[in-house]
Amino acid sequence: MDDYISKIVQLRPLMARARVDEIFPREKWSEHSRGGKFGVEFGYGPSAQNDPDGIANDHIVERIDFKSPFPPSIVLYGFAVGMARSDAEGEIARLGLATMEITGPDVRYLIGKTADGFEIMLMFRKERPEPRRELLEQLTIFQPGHSKIMDARQVFWKEREEKQRQRRELANAWKQITDDDDAMLLAWAKHCQPWDDYAPSEFVRYAEWLRRADPDHRHLAALSWNWDYGLAPLLWIIRREDCDMATALHVFFGAGPESYFQFEGDRSAAAEKRSDLMTYDMIMEIKCRIERGFYQRSAIQFDLSRNLEIISRYKPTPGQLVAVLPANLPTSGVGRRIAHENRFGGLDIPAFRIN
Repeated sequence: MDDYISKIVQLRPLMARARVDEIFPREKWSEHSRGGKFGVEFGYGPSAQNDPDGIANDHIVERIDFKSPFPPSIVLYGFAVGMARSDAEGEIARLGLATMEITGPDVRYLIGKTADGFEIMLMFRKERPEPRRELLEQLTIFQPGHSKIMDARQVFWKEREEKQRQRRELANAWKQITDDDDAMLLAWAKHCQPWDDYAPSEFVRYAEWLRRADPDHRHLAALSWNWDYGLAPLLWIIRREDCDMATALHVFFGAGPESYFQFEGDRSAAAEKRSDLMTYDMIMEIKCRIERGFYQRSAIQFDLSRNLEIISRYKPTPGQLVAVLPANLPTSGVGRRIAHENRFGGLDIPAFRIN
């Protein structure tokens, strides 16, 4: 232990992680727990993506915390873990440490600079029971200028969070457009992009292609759709007057209607357990459209035997079936075969397809 402590007291912020690894070798973890066994913890800087300047500092020590069971006999900058504040007043005054705003009734934080340029923070806590002296619970040494660095990071993180919030708001704006399907689709396309694998313009090109596509190509689009990108294209497809019955049924069963049997058609009950009801609403919309005969085109082959087999595994009650499945549900249909197995019947989606 003494050997570790003698090395620890020499450590300061701005060291590389490699230096810490030298003192606390991985193969001797049980002896030191990377300093944890001696009441020492190391704080490293952020990764490049979390730094305002885009510089990776996650290999640099920015702070070192000393707390119990760090030996009270070891003095750092005139302070020792466990010492009474009354005994520390002289050094506090000499360094000009100031009380921080986060100080509370039982905890007092003081911060300032050391003679060698590091920032230092002391945390005193009132002991219990009486006489309730303020004892030094933790001493932290920060890199020089740490407060300003953290202020800049906080501004950066706050601005980034606001941009992300705005982006999420724009990405969800299409959900509020209920009277214009084309506008809904384009609003989704302009602001969707949940990842960085496609540029926003690719989504717009996809939406424009979809609007020009014939029913067979729209069926292929539904078959190859990556649902993680959202439901807007699927909603647009199933609302077209020439949407094929096979396409509507593919989307319907792809949405997992069996997951909604438990709600028996009660939207408010679904809302209690689901944060987003878009999928539920789409299932109900397709159900209603089928029941009122909206899908007149049936030129694409389909067979629901496997889908109905999956449904049966959930052992739904008659009431659940009526609430979720269309009353006049067709179980098969003849026509052009468009499937993965036959390379989609020779159809193709342009190279910018989103899947």
